[in-house]
Amino acid sequence: MFKAILGDVSLLRDSLDAISSLATEGTFTINSNGLQLVAMDPASVSMAIFNLLSTAFVDYKIEGEKQITVNLDYLVQILKRASVTDQIFFELNPDKNALEITMKSISTRRFLVPLLNDITTPKKVPELEFPVKLEIETNTFKDGIKDASMVSDCVVFNVENNTFSMIGKGDVSETKLELTAESPALISINHNVPAKSKYAIEYLDKFNKASKLTDRVVVQYNTDYPLQIEFKALDKLSLKFILAPRVEND
Repeated sequence: MFKAILGDVSLLRDSLDAISSLATEGTFTINSNGLQLVAMDPASVSMAIFNLLSTAFVDYKIEGEKQITVNLDYLVQILKRASVTDQIFFELNPDKNALEITMKSISTRRFLVPLLNDITTPKKVPELEFPVKLEIETNTFKDGIKDASMVSDCVVFNVENNTFSMIGKGDVSETKLELTAESPALISINHNVPAKSKYAIEYLDKFNKASKLTDRVVVQYNTDYPLQIEFKALDKLSLKFILAPRVEND
């Protein structure tokens, strides 16, 4: 048995909108803590780790632990049909082998999301250690990505002397967004050593679909090492993305 009521549909909708740009299907683990999902793109370049806490729901009831696999694209399409005034009711329907979603406000609308057979291997979240941790205003982080995309398909992250830079380099053009410890948009900066690494903008653009969730993003990385960015809403959700670096022999 699983029944839950979500008052703010954007928590789930905006998170899954970003994740569905990486993977078309996803397996949720549902337990007393909430909903968890780990998904990876087909190229195994990026991973999403999503936790929607039970405290984010108006009401939440679960017996034991369940796993359900659904088409993420279809689920997002349904969630986008909800208005800001809707309460969203979720219930597993074993008779129809589906997740039943009901939206209630001035009308009542019901949708069935078919459950799929999960034939994929469970995704293991890598154990990573980061000597660099930054907390940046979300809009500023997005600006750095957009600036770099004007001249390149990659962005270089560089940190040294309490200064963080996002750099795009083309054949003849270059962009650079620089934040110092005194910059209002750089909320915090912690690093033990200088670190420089390059990442694909194609994936960062997909991750930034989740920027509606919070006005701050936590960025962690190392030289030629995976990047982790996290969008977090206290007592509601955590959405992390891991991205492999673009390592080239120059």
